[in-house]
Amino acid sequence: MMWSFFSRDPSKDFPYEIGDLVPGLEDKSIWSLHKAKRKGSAEDVSVFVFEIKNASETQFDVAKQAVKRLKTLRHPSILTYLDSLEMKSHIFLSETKKKEHHVTRLTKEGHQRELYLAWGIFQITMKLFSFLNNDGNLRHNNVCLSSVFVNAAGEWKLGGVEYVAGSSEGTGLPIKILPSLEKYDPPEKSDPSKQRLITKCSTDMWGLGCLIWEAFNGPLPQQSALKDLDNIPKQLSSVYCELVGANPASRPNPADIITRCRKIGGYFKNDLVDTLLFLEEIQIKDKGEKNRFFSALTPQLDNFPENVCHHKILPQLITAFEYGDAGSAVLMPMFKLGRLLDEVDYQKKIVPCVVKLFASTDRATRIRLLQQLEHFIGHLQAATVNDQIFPQVAHGFMDTNPTIREQTVKSVIHLAPKLNYTISMWKCYDILQGYSQKMTKEALELTRLYV
Repeated sequence: MMWSFFSRDPSKDFPYEIGDLVPGLEDKSIWSLHKAKRKGSAEDVSVFVFEIKNASETQFDVAKQAVKRLKTLRHPSILTYLDSLEMKSHIFLSETKKKEHHVTRLTKEGHQRELYLAWGIFQITMKLFSFLNNDGNLRHNNVCLSSVFVNAAGEWKLGGVEYVAGSSEGTGLPIKILPSLEKYDPPEKSDPSKQRLITKCSTDMWGLGCLIWEAFNGPLPQQSALKDLDNIPKQLSSVYCELVGANPASRPNPADIITRCRKIGGYFKNDLVDTLLFLEEIQIKDKGEKNRFFSALTPQLDNFPENVCHHKILPQLITAFEYGDAGSAVLMPMFKLGRLLDEVDYQKKIVPCVVKLFASTDRATRIRLLQQLEHFIGHLQAATVNDQIFPQVAHGFMDTNPTIREQTVKSVIHLAPKLNYTISMWKCYDILQGYSQKMTKEALELTRLYV
């Protein structure tokens, strides 16, 4: 990748090399978004650049206010402030350790797109507006598609904090310094008679309505297009109409939207949202709930976006196994998603779990492992199989449970290419000979064939 001239700036105070421009914010923001890397490492970050030399004094003040505001706004659904640097020519603002791109670049289609848009809109409504409007007593005042960014895990985060203000700072709405943003202003901004009806969340709820329209239609051409409901899901149309209603006092509170749309048949009630919410709350779930959840998860994964499975669901499954009591039920979805990892990450994240699991004395875990062996044996090094896996598997030949004995014998089919024949295979043969009376006819045939 060829880095821009920003990376050659002599200043050493800003610890990031700023690279290529990420298109999409033209005429919609005072900032330009750039790919960047932390100096001396391969860590990807996002950096926003403000050019002072081409800006008005008002724009300069707004940019500095945005930096100041981001330093204090700490929330998972808001772009994370890392560092900033003000120079004579530019302001550099680094946000989030993960690459971000605009939600306008969403490429998913069909059912995956439906599920994913519901999850994204849910995140903005639940985690952001409830935080800003209800808990923080703040107004964002700039909610639209160009203010939303998506990371590799499919998480929607809100930027564009230039106009954030306290809800106690009166009912006046800020003047947007870019003409292209005026179409997102609620109608009460130009109607003084309705400004007394403004609530702490009415302005952002109007913006949420604009965001919903753009999520299904693309960039809003003019405000009158909000009347077009053709592409708005029927499950969401009633709430949407309330959000873009002319009376600010009638717009719903974000908490009310969540309650209504999470009911059976509601727009936020789908498998993807249910799965991701369960994983976020897994620490408070009992073992029975976890087992039922993981048992039902595997077939659902084919309907979920791959990036969400890879960067969001899989890490949470691994954490649930390592630090919780997820039990053997987590194995099937974890191994299924393991295919999304490159070999380095598989060795780092999945193989240690496999080794730990084979040491378990739980029969259900042992059976699930042996049944799933073909899905991960190719990632196991021969030394790992001989030194850590096979000694544990060998105990299964002597188990009093006939199912485990048979699964153990069948596992030799997959283990054989990895085993040290001069030691492990003869040990396996001796054990089988000593316990042949416990085996079924089928297992004995397998023994003769593969040992």
